[in-house]
Amino acid sequence: MLIAALVLVAAIALKSVPVITGLIFGGLIAVLNFVELSKTLQRAVTKPQAQASSYTSIRYFIRFTLTGVVLYVAAKAPHIDFIATVVGLLSVKAVVYATHLFDDRKYFKNIITRKEDNL
Repeated sequence: MLIAALVLVAAIALKSVPVITGLIFGGLIAVLNFVELSKTLQRAVTKPQAQASSYTSIRYFIRFTLTGVVLYVAAKAPHIDFIATVVGLLSVKAVVYATHLFDDRKYFKNIITRKEDNL
């Protein structure tokens, strides 16, 4: 959703193909990394602790390397904006944080109420 909104804003406001391409490129890789993280964790919980630790470390290194390759390609390719790619890569993290932050009403209630009111 956020990725689509960023692409729409970039398309309307900037009318810049490299920015839109960077947002899509970074966003897709971020989603793929997130899905891969989910699959890694699902598989890791079925393994013994030593195997799970090495398995998750290897998968983390693969995701980290993929992100590095994406950033390198974005930096070298003239038709992909580097900053937009970084924003696309961070968009999934922003959505996850925002989803959990805004769905927890008790969290906001604790922020708004004073400690003296809870006594």
